[in-house]
Amino acid sequence: MIKKSAKHLVRIVWHQLKRKVGFVSRERSFPLVLMIALAITPIISIFFPRFLAFWPLIIGLATSGWLLFFKKELFRVSRLYYICAGAVSLLCLLSTLWSISPMQSAEDAIKVTAILMIGGLFISSFKALEFEDFKPYGWLLPAGLIVATLLCAFDLVNDLAIYGIFHDTNKLDFNTSVMNRGIICCVFAFFIALPFIQSLDWKESHKLILTALAGITTVVMLALSQSQSGQLAFILGLLLFFVFPARHRFSYILLGLALLVSFISTPFITDFLYNYLLPSEDAHMWIREAYIGNRIEIWNFVMVYAMNNPLYGHGIEATNYVSHFGFEPLYNEGDTFLHPHNFVIQIWMEFGLIGIILLSAVLGVFLSLLYRIQNLTARKSLSVLFIIVLFAASVTYGLWQSWWLGELLFLIGMGAFLSNMGASTSRQA
Repeated sequence: MIKKSAKHLVRIVWHQLKRKVGFVSRERSFPLVLMIALAITPIISIFFPRFLAFWPLIIGLATSGWLLFFKKELFRVSRLYYICAGAVSLLCLLSTLWSISPMQSAEDAIKVTAILMIGGLFISSFKALEFEDFKPYGWLLPAGLIVATLLCAFDLVNDLAIYGIFHDTNKLDFNTSVMNRGIICCVFAFFIALPFIQSLDWKESHKLILTALAGITTVVMLALSQSQSGQLAFILGLLLFFVFPARHRFSYILLGLALLVSFISTPFITDFLYNYLLPSEDAHMWIREAYIGNRIEIWNFVMVYAMNNPLYGHGIEATNYVSHFGFEPLYNEGDTFLHPHNFVIQIWMEFGLIGIILLSAVLGVFLSLLYRIQNLTARKSLSVLFIIVLFAASVTYGLWQSWWLGELLFLIGMGAFLSNMGASTSRQA
């Protein structure tokens, strides 16, 4: 049954290629090229994750040029984005005044500012796009995701055969954890693909087949991977997609309040986890293998240090510049870390309560924008994406890593693009 469905989908895709790509007018050539660029983003994240720092910026410049010089549209820059990004950049730059390592922090702040400012073109230009112009090519995004997850699964069972062509795997000892960044990006891409599939002028059965294929290949990739954060994020996302009441405003108010309370309570939460829930060295082997003990230690070490200056913190990327946190580690090899593996603790460490207030305000803006999205499928998918991105940022990467900033900009731009979809006729809630 699955084999027949896959063959049927291939015939549909081939028909679409002949009909849509066989002859493309000059006016519609850029939408096709742009959708192809978006579709290969998951593939880039798998094999060239560091390039994500530049990819949205390149797409944004190209899209801005197309709008300005071909369509002759003077699109508006997103003032709301630049207000939020400007506030973040300003705080990063100001934090160098009280930083542990002012010179290095200044370099970090300038890098973050450059990415955020140029990234505004990507978000502003995508907000200005007409979704209907790109709707015929919406199938390319799930198709790109399917290809990316299949290639990743192939590499995971073949000692990084493809990845090794572009990277020196001798230094990696065939540790497949190097794929984890791309894997989490593919999880995010799955929820981006859902509203594009729903918008297609296909039969419902065909859209269901495409959704199932994207889901199955993603599950196979996750099952073969070491990315526990990706696995948990995907499971959480699926559950939320079916239970999150995206129709109702109170859902976003409650979510915002829950985030605010958790942000303010983080110092107490980390202290509780460290003192009462951290397992002993010989207990719960599965917890040790999942790096939970490592994470709790890092969170506690950094949070205690952050509370030495709880008002405005210790400057951007401060964790990386602390030479000794002063604790005897049980699960980690030492007590120095590049970042806290939790974006809230990182904000406390770098910017203190001032940073937490700014973070809450920025995320409040996002929640308000999510509720205003007319298309229900897009609103639900993006709301779920918002939550699982926060989950991933709470257990994994440093907030100011260039590739991670690029991925966040990509997701924000896609959210701005999908917000232009019309009101949904779907009954799904």
